[in-house]
Amino acid sequence: MLALRLQEPRFGLGADVAGLFGIVGAVGILAAPIAGRFADKRGPRKVILAGTLLTVAAWTIFGLWPSIIGLVAGCILLDFAVQSVLVSNQHIVFALRPEARARLNTIFMGLMFLGGAGGAAAATVGWTTGGWPAVCALGIALAAAASVLQLNNRARRA
Repeated sequence: MLALRLQEPRFGLGADVAGLFGIVGAVGILAAPIAGRFADKRGPRKVILAGTLLTVAAWTIFGLWPSIIGLVAGCILLDFAVQSVLVSNQHIVFALRPEARARLNTIFMGLMFLGGAGGAAAATVGWTTGGWPAVCALGIALAAAASVLQLNNRARRA
């Protein structure tokens, strides 16, 4: 959706600029070791909750800050949040059966890509029906749902 957003008359940019956002997203790589250390010290579920809340914040930035700077800030925050959640979820999954890490990772990554494909399909519907605001609303709604699931899981464990 980023490439479509950048092609809007407000920005007038092409897919080449959207590709440069991959470099911006590389900042998210820094999240992996930070999230891993925090998950080791405080538990992965806290990192997952923080990541889902940061994802809500990123989509809110996308929706409320309609500029290139807003897109860059949102991308950095979103990539950081998603990497944190990914690493922390892997932490939980790998602890299930350490001797089966390769198989568990295959299932985990397969399901993650299916979820990503479903999200992309939903975002496409959002784009065609309501444009960028609908895509942002979808992102906020899905991230908020993930946050609620984490809070419910936390309440059950308490």
